[in-house]
Amino acid sequence: MLKRLVTIPVALAAVLVGCGIPDHGQVSTIQGKDLRQLGDTIPPTSTSTTPPTTLDPTTTSTAIDTATTIATEDVTVYFISGGQLKGYPRSLARPATTNTVLSALQEGKPTGDAFVGIRSAVPTKDQSLLGVTDDGSGVATIHLPQGFFEQIPPEDQLLAIGQLVLTITEIRGIGQVLFVQDGRPLGVPRRSGGVTDGTEPLARRDYQDLLNPAPTTTTTTVPSTVPVETTIV
Repeated sequence: MLKRLVTIPVALAAVLVGCGIPDHGQVSTIQGKDLRQLGDTIPPTSTSTTPPTTLDPTTTSTAIDTATTIATEDVTVYFISGGQLKGYPRSLARPATTNTVLSALQEGKPTGDAFVGIRSAVPTKDQSLLGVTDDGSGVATIHLPQGFFEQIPPEDQLLAIGQLVLTITEIRGIGQVLFVQDGRPLGVPRRSGGVTDGTEPLARRDYQDLLNPAPTTTTTTVPSTVPVETTIV
């Protein structure tokens, strides 16, 4: 029992000497600098900090249908079929104007097996570029370039003018057509014979009999009522 009590103070003295406490046989106060030195000898506690994991937000791509529906309307464009004129519907952006209709006519005849034998006497855009103006009075003015009729055989010139007049007057609000060249009135062939003086507007009726089939006139016969004689007996 005594041996254990002796060894404890010796071990404690060894610890005190290792901590830098002077061994003068007296109690000494530990100075602040000694505490700092003591702290310097203790390795700092390593703290492992794991940064929070940031999850990228899920990006949802929503496809937006931006397709635009273009309103269209059917306009009758006239071409030559069997030596006469026949109308064919052409779908154009609404509202169809005199320029868009004239442009459709200059694009040429419809394609496909159903349109074999159809042709046009109006020169295409590659051959001759036509123009048209509309002042809102109901009369459209078609501007023919120089040499327009030189591009068309004489037997087709009446059909070409008929194509233009019948097609342009398909536009709502257009009832008549004038032709000019270099800003001056131009006479054109007319079905009734000869050439116009260029100052008189042309209408559908001037080329109506070129249509295939030609419009028919229906005559309605109203039956007559014969009075019945009644004899009273």
